[in-house]
Amino acid sequence: MRLAFKVILSVLSILIFSENILGQTQDLIGTVIDKETNQVLFGASVLVEGSDPLIATTTDLDGHFELKDVPLGRHTVVCEYLGYEQFKSEGVIVSSTRVVDLEIPLLQSALTINEVVISGQRRISAPVNELATVSTRSFSVDEANRTAAAANDPGRMALSYPGVQQGGNDGENDIIVRANAPVGILWRLEGIEIPNPNHFARPGTSGGGITIFSAQLLARSDFSTGGMPAEYGNALSGAFDIRFRKGNNKKREHRVGISLLGLDFATEGPIKKGQSSYLVNYRYSTLGILNKMGFSLVGPRFNNTFQDVAFNLGFKSKNNKHIFTVFGMGGLSEESKVPLAIEERDPLSLDDAEHYVQVSNMGTVGATYTNLLSDQSFLKIGLAGIASLITFTSDVYDADDSFENIRDEEHNDARLSGSLVYSNKFSRRLRLKTGLTFNYVDYEFRKFEYNIPRFDNLENRERENGDINGLGTTFYGQAYAQISYNPVERITLNAGVNTLYLGLNNTASVDPRFSVKAELAEKHTLSLALGKHSQVLPMANYFYEQKDTIDNQVIRSLPNKNLAMMKSIHAILSYNFYPGNNWRIGIEPYYQYLYDIPVETDESRGYYFLNVQSGVVTFPTNSGGVSNSYGVDLSVEKNFDNNFFFLVNFSLYDAKYKLPGGQEFNTFFNSNFASNLTAGKEFQMKKGRAIQWGARVIYNGGFRYTPVDIANSTVDTGALPDYSRVNEGQVDPYFRLDHRLAYRFNAKSFSGIVSLDVQNILNTKNIRSVRYNPETQETYYNYYPGGLIPVLGVKFDF
Repeated sequence: MRLAFKVILSVLSILIFSENILGQTQDLIGTVIDKETNQVLFGASVLVEGSDPLIATTTDLDGHFELKDVPLGRHTVVCEYLGYEQFKSEGVIVSSTRVVDLEIPLLQSALTINEVVISGQRRISAPVNELATVSTRSFSVDEANRTAAAANDPGRMALSYPGVQQGGNDGENDIIVRANAPVGILWRLEGIEIPNPNHFARPGTSGGGITIFSAQLLARSDFSTGGMPAEYGNALSGAFDIRFRKGNNKKREHRVGISLLGLDFATEGPIKKGQSSYLVNYRYSTLGILNKMGFSLVGPRFNNTFQDVAFNLGFKSKNNKHIFTVFGMGGLSEESKVPLAIEERDPLSLDDAEHYVQVSNMGTVGATYTNLLSDQSFLKIGLAGIASLITFTSDVYDADDSFENIRDEEHNDARLSGSLVYSNKFSRRLRLKTGLTFNYVDYEFRKFEYNIPRFDNLENRERENGDINGLGTTFYGQAYAQISYNPVERITLNAGVNTLYLGLNNTASVDPRFSVKAELAEKHTLSLALGKHSQVLPMANYFYEQKDTIDNQVIRSLPNKNLAMMKSIHAILSYNFYPGNNWRIGIEPYYQYLYDIPVETDESRGYYFLNVQSGVVTFPTNSGGVSNSYGVDLSVEKNFDNNFFFLVNFSLYDAKYKLPGGQEFNTFFNSNFASNLTAGKEFQMKKGRAIQWGARVIYNGGFRYTPVDIANSTVDTGALPDYSRVNEGQVDPYFRLDHRLAYRFNAKSFSGIVSLDVQNILNTKNIRSVRYNPETQETYYNYYPGGLIPVLGVKFDF
């Protein structure tokens, strides 16, 4: 630790000296386009708000603009164009070495008075996808950077949003949206569905440890917690719609980052000046450094390594009518866990004696082509090759430190995925957007596992009748259409339908969607969304192999292969009040009815597929499960303005599921409430320098658990759940305070930021699991081992 702080102090000394010889201004460039048609806009006015003398310009024939000699520091850029809503950026950081390149999408206004178009103002956090009217917001790379302990990860950043809750482990980025399991989250990249783009990914979930792509590559992207438009299929609860930004097509720029999490290298610049660009980012983790310093992101018995690369190449024709991109990302990660020392092991705890290695690799390379067919329509085609591999091997050590393999698992998925989008804006009031997506999947799944009641008696291990065996190819795809119409001023109607088809078992679902948004007055909006949402099970769940012995012959079957798609009905009412100065007060009551959810054929254990955070079904199930959840999200937000931002959310909800036999229980994720407060302040200094402070408080209801059947739990059997009381127990609430302190600097030949993010700065011990000792008949808690996690880092731009 002393060496690390000496290095940082030395760096700061160099920075302070270097800052005396820097230039005072930098240029800011960009392009203005129509948000719905992608056409460039000629003659739009662009200015730096509050500049004196005024720094302003207009866009040229190609929609380009250049603002010269902008002072270093944070600035708000304002763009106006007749007939369009005003655009006002969040604070843009202008540094001594990076030329800011903005893409400004303007939304045409549908509001007219006596045939004169009235221009309103677009909210900073409004969705990129203008057809999303409820439960959706956009986020930027700057937001990811300034959120305390977000680690440049959209999943961790989303913990600051309404209705979102931390998953089952502080070291993972799984998120729970409105009491729904993490598997219900969809990830899209450049319009193409991406299976779990996270390091340390696990089967049957949408999360892992950290996203494979760095937030540094992000253009403004969307996150939804329900009520999605028709183009979002194969998702039950929410969606990340990720867009990569284009590299600077005027100037080459580079970044080097060094932190306790790892090394980060990025470069961008023109391929052909003014017309094409590249952007590449590479990361290599050094999580072992944290472990050696006594801080563990996952736990003291764990070792984690990862590396990844992501890129985006952008090309456009001279007339701006043809846009071509090539994008990709790839990540390698491995996690291993060692057993406790023999004298420290609980004989009834498999976890104490387990040694495992998990490998999670994923990569994709894709391309998109956009053809601006006319001033009002465009066609976009995307194609990507995607491959992912997850392996898991687990051994258990006995009292003599000899071991037996108890689990071996492999999930191999290679697919060709594509998308096609056609959009036509027939008039200022009417727009059509339609398209399709497809996924041709080549898969191989296998898993076997042994049941061991006690680690000190491995000879009695029993092979579970729960093998997974799948090998072959299949296809699933979607077709959708959606119309947006303004029948009268201040009213927007959206209607659409999504059809999802799975070739593996020839199942399909037709999902209608509808929403309406009313601007009640200048500062008030009221929206309603109704829709059906369907999702294919993670593919391995169809391949549980059941073995039955009939007449001395082993008969193999796949009882889960014909399971129906999971389905959910969303009903969401959203009211927002905008009192001014980038403030928003929102309330969203909602109701969700889920059905066709897999439950165990034998209902005695109360199994429900959406009660688990990850994993694969290894017993016969049917699609007879249903659940009801309802709640309300309250939020107060101030977008970053005047060097300050603030977001506080409070959610109340209840979620219960019912088995075909009529038994009703709490869902595992029914913690009843979730709340968080995220805030930050920048203190501006001379020459574009700034001190940044940020904090996030998370306070959520405790997770659910099934109490132990004390009467039947013995030393030999271990702890047996009381299945008549599934998820009846609830642990104490979860609490965590994250903190961020950073210093942004500028020098003549480089600029950058020194930061210290601390997750769980108060070192609060939150409950990780509930255990029971049959010998003492005592129930006790197992706590998260990670505790306080500091991440000290510095980034240089040059």
